Amino acid sequence: MHHFLILGGDPRQLYLSGLLEQAGQEVSLYYENPSFSLKEAMEASDIILCPVPFSKDKQTIHAENQLKDLDIDLFLSRLTSAHTLFGGSIPLSVKEYCTAHGIPCFDFMEMEEVACKNAVATAEGAVAEAISLSPVNLRKSACLIAGCGRCAEALADTLTGMGAHVTLTGRDAQKLARAWCHGYGTVPLSQLDSYVHGYSFIFNTIPAMVFDAGLGARMARDAVVIDIASAPGGVDFEACALHGVRARLCPGLPGRYSPLSSARILYEALCSRI
Repeated sequence: MHHFLILGGDPRQLYLSGLLEQAGQEVSLYYENPSFSLKEAMEASDIILCPVPFSKDKQTIHAENQLKDLDIDLFLSRLTSAHTLFGGSIPLSVKEYCTAHGIPCFDFMEMEEVACKNAVATAEGAVAEAISLSPVNLRKSACLIAGCGRCAEALADTLTGMGAHVTLTGRDAQKLARAWCHGYGTVPLSQLDSYVHGYSFIFNTIPAMVFDAGLGARMARDAVVIDIASAPGGVDFEACALHGVRARLCPGLPGRYSPLSSARILYEALCSRI
C-alpha cells in the first residue's frame, strides 16, 4: 500500500486520483481548495505525482487553479529519499537535485508508451481546435503539419482518416522521405514560403519559430493555424492577426479534451514502475 500525493495540474490529476482510489490506494489531492498543508501531505506520502507538464514558468509546479506553496525550490527542500517523484517534462534542475539526493524520479514524457499515447490525445484535441476555428470543412482540405515527431505522426494519421490531404514539412530529409513513403506530401522547410498559401489548415509541432511574419503574410486569409509545440511555440501570432489569419496556441490539449483517457495512460505507466 502506498500513499500518493497528487499536486496541481489539470483535470487529468482529478481522474488519476479516482483511478488510484478505485485501486485501493491512499491518495491526497492537492488540487483545489485543499484542506491540508502541502508540508504535512508530503511528510505523509511516499509517491508524489506532479503534473504534465511539471512547470510552465520553471519557478512553480504547474496548477490550473493557481495554488499556493508550489514554488519548486520550496518543494525540493521538502523532498527526501523516502519519496518517489513522477511528473511530465520535469526540468533538468529538478532531475539533478533528485539524483544528488537519492530520490527516484520518473518523467512520464520520457516513457515511450506515454509519449506515443499522449500524442494521439494531443492530435485529437488539435483537430477539434482547428475545426472550431475554420470556416471550411476539414474533409478534402489541404493540411500542413510542421514537424515529423510523434505528435506530427499522430496528427497526420488522424487527419488522413478524416479525409484530409496531408503534407509534412521539416528540416530532416530522412524523416520527410519516410513521410513520403507513408503516402504524405512533403515540403522542405526551406521552401515553405512558396507553398504555404495553399493550405487551409496548418499545424505546428516544432518548438522554435517556424511560421514567422514572412510566412504569416503569405498564408491564405481563411487559413487556420494551430500551434501545439512546447513553449515558446513556433508561430508569430501577431503577424497572423495582422493578416487576418486565425491562429491559436493550444497547450495542454490532452488535459482539456480527454482527461480521463490521458489519466489512464499515466495510471498504466505508473503501475508498471511501482
